[in-house]
Amino acid sequence: MPLTAGIAYSLYEGGKSDQKAVILIHRAGGSHLDWPAEFRRLIGYTVYAVDLPGHGRSTLPGCQSVGEYADALLEFLAASNRYQAVFVGHSLGAAVAMHLALEFPQHVAGLGLFSAAASFDVPPELVDYLSNPSSAPLGIRLIRERLLMSTTNPELAARTMSSLQKVRSSVLYGDWLACAQFDLRQRVSQIQAPAYIACGSLDRLTPPSRSRFLAEHMPFSRLEIVPAAGHLLPMEQSALLAGRLRGFLSDLQAALYNPALLIKLPKKNVIQNDEN
Repeated sequence: MPLTAGIAYSLYEGGKSDQKAVILIHRAGGSHLDWPAEFRRLIGYTVYAVDLPGHGRSTLPGCQSVGEYADALLEFLAASNRYQAVFVGHSLGAAVAMHLALEFPQHVAGLGLFSAAASFDVPPELVDYLSNPSSAPLGIRLIRERLLMSTTNPELAARTMSSLQKVRSSVLYGDWLACAQFDLRQRVSQIQAPAYIACGSLDRLTPPSRSRFLAEHMPFSRLEIVPAAGHLLPMEQSALLAGRLRGFLSDLQAALYNPALLIKLPKKNVIQNDEN
């Protein structure tokens, strides 16, 4: 895998020269492999699927705040000779993307936010368990209860838990500490970047109410609640979500040539069979 500014990534060069690149940011304890091929090889776009510091094959140490992860991605963006990108994040990755949109809006052309929230309801005991390698398995058990459902595909469940157990406990602790400390509820309305927000109707970690809050407060957003899906939404519904993302990116590209179209982006909310 290539390495830039200490961050490892996969690269799919399918975009035109006038298009913004797409940067995929994984969840807590994940890696670029969390993104199914439909995302990593998004037809018609140049896509970077990154390993956050401390994860996968990245050589940087893990971080303990969303801001630190955002700073690392800014360095990656600059080292990749790109000024602006569309940031697509899952869970912790979505938090990093929103932080970038707030603090460095000039570098954010758009947002894809999956299983996202302006703040996470992280049990204090989860962070405490992960802070000590001897009790980390108890923390992983709590994570499992929030990530997986009885209806989760067994192969996906096994793959998810296997990858979590391979992550260093210090990195997992840093990720969940970052989630526990993250809170943009008073500032989310300041995000001006166009956003596509999607959430599983059965998500126990970031329930639909959290996504609705984002959509209600972000002026240029569209929301989709996906029925019978949980927190692992991009993996559970990869074809559907990748298709929706491509549609959003197409609208975003059109708005670059006709800014008046940007006004039409907010009100195209799609809510499907909301069960929560």
